[in-house]
Amino acid sequence: PGNRSTSSRSRIALLSLIAALVATASPEETCTQGKDAARTNECEEHSSSVHNNWRWLPQGQHRCNITRISREKLHAIFGPSGLPKLHPYPLVIYDDPDNENEPRRNSIFAEKTTFENLPSCFPPGFNVTLSSSNSFSAHRRTIPLVQYLEEITATAYGGKGETYPDQLSNETWYLFGETYSVEWKRMLLDYEMPPCSTCKDRELSALAFGVGNCGSGVQWHTHGPGFSESIHGFKHWLLYPPDRKPSYNSDYASRYWMENNYMDIANEDDMPWECTLNPSDVIYFPDQWHHATINLSPYTVFVSTFTTEHI
Repeated sequence: PGNRSTSSRSRIALLSLIAALVATASPEETCTQGKDAARTNECEEHSSSVHNNWRWLPQGQHRCNITRISREKLHAIFGPSGLPKLHPYPLVIYDDPDNENEPRRNSIFAEKTTFENLPSCFPPGFNVTLSSSNSFSAHRRTIPLVQYLEEITATAYGGKGETYPDQLSNETWYLFGETYSVEWKRMLLDYEMPPCSTCKDRELSALAFGVGNCGSGVQWHTHGPGFSESIHGFKHWLLYPPDRKPSYNSDYASRYWMENNYMDIANEDDMPWECTLNPSDVIYFPDQWHHATINLSPYTVFVSTFTTEHI
């Protein structure tokens, strides 16, 4: 898929890698299309969403049709460097819970970014810059980190503890992307980079930290390739290839699209690539693929790694 032109030799090499990957993935590692591939999450069943007759619920079961592969098997296929440059399709990489030689990725980082511990990573009164949840993140708001955490998880400061489908994106604030200051870079030093050939040199990638509540997320957009890891909570990803731009309303966040577009897709061929990340799962998103995200947990923490092999 996509508009990138490649030589016949390069195209054959890429297809060979895909064939090897799919052929070696066990049925448990490859999520098939259909509702039987659903995954659940931890949003509260008594959430107000249940009582508002929304059709798509964060706490429901969600489809997965993206190949899932263990980190151990990824290295067995591609070698110690991990995923090669410009891999053409999305992948979800997970830690094998039965492999005692492969401890959970970023366990130290996960401990320091719990709801209770995250504020202590920064000076007292540390401010964060929030962006709006539309495709272009066009608006900004600056508030103390502690206040933001209270807003997204409780009713303090006028917060609702959940992001609803009918909330305008320019009124839905989200901590993601504006995390490049000295304080953020220092905090992210403990983050273990994804298993990819261009991730060994941290200077060649840009890290972005994010926190959101149940139902929050970013509307459809595109950019270069990279990875995103769920540190705390569950996070649902939706993708379309570069030549299949979805129709969406940029005035609303991604949950509006799930409610008003996704639920009316009748043809299986028109469904997006999608999957839910469990804590410690890492998704790879290819260059220029359209994608949107919805956080499924009351406290969802994630780190995205934007790589540079497409430049």
